[in-house]
Amino acid sequence: MLGILICDDDARMLECLEQEARRVLSANGIEAKIAVYSDSDELTDSVLSSCDIALLDIDFENSKKNGMDIARSIRAFREDAVIIFVTNYIEYAPEGYEVRAFRYILKNRLDRDLEPYIIEAAELLRSHNDIYKLQVNGEIIDVPIKDILYLEVMHHSVTVYVKDTKNTKSYSLYASLSEVERELEPLGFLRIHKSYLVNMGHLRKFQCREALLDDGTALPVSEKSYRDSKSKYLLWRGGTVGWNIL
Repeated sequence: MLGILICDDDARMLECLEQEARRVLSANGIEAKIAVYSDSDELTDSVLSSCDIALLDIDFENSKKNGMDIARSIRAFREDAVIIFVTNYIEYAPEGYEVRAFRYILKNRLDRDLEPYIIEAAELLRSHNDIYKLQVNGEIIDVPIKDILYLEVMHHSVTVYVKDTKNTKSYSLYASLSEVERELEPLGFLRIHKSYLVNMGHLRKFQCREALLDDGTALPVSEKSYRDSKSKYLLWRGGTVGWNIL
């Protein structure tokens, strides 16, 4: 069961968000427990740490914390939480880079955008539990998809770089990157260069010559295929993150 946090200081909008979220969840068979708050100062660590999906307004008039502050607090507990900002002001979007916002919904488009975004968020959370089986030196190693940063091909082997609690682990296997790409592309991986396949969940900046991952790794981007790769990335992110793509 998913934990969903809805926070907005506008009472009417808060009620509308809750009703619409419950309708979407019921219509799509998604089980969830919803926590609703109009005062961001009342949020407890227990609520924040149990949040899988957050629907947050950004501008709170009478609270010490705004939506961005709430998002930072959620990130302190949950790296995998899906943060969706519901706002009247899309100019806040660049700030979402810091907290890895998944989507932005303009309040006047709530009836159109909330349902597909909640469904995408639920699917993303489910994919976090997917396992990729690596055959390394005759041994099968289970690696969570969400922990894979990127894959690099060198000669006839592919090296898989995996995010660990303290550092990055790497595993080498005999395979072609194109073969691995066919398996991982549906799970959110993007070929940015003939030698690199990246997990878009860890992609923090995507420019015409360089891709920056959330662990600080910088990878080259093929200028020839950049436009096509950018389109795929925008489609995966829902077309709302043009602010971090140049």
